[in-house]
Amino acid sequence: MNDGNEQPPRRGSRTGAKYRPRLRGEEREKVRSELARKYDAGQSIRELAPEQGLSYGLTRTLLLEAGVALRHRRGGRQART
Repeated sequence: MNDGNEQPPRRGSRTGAKYRPRLRGEEREKVRSELARKYDAGQSIRELAPEQGLSYGLTRTLLLEAGVALRHRRGGRQART
């Protein structure tokens, strides 16, 4: 029963996710180069993020740090008529 104090889980929240320490030094460089290689091979940021256990934002940041030119969204907004 809901006694009024329970809140529904937030959409997109990382329930059950384990804490991941910050990526620094050689480990960050290794992840950055692997993400860049896979992104250049055609994978999307949304595919790469869960594969590495990272958020979309951090994955995007790491790709930018690696000097990758990001692709445009393909399924983006419809043109106004």
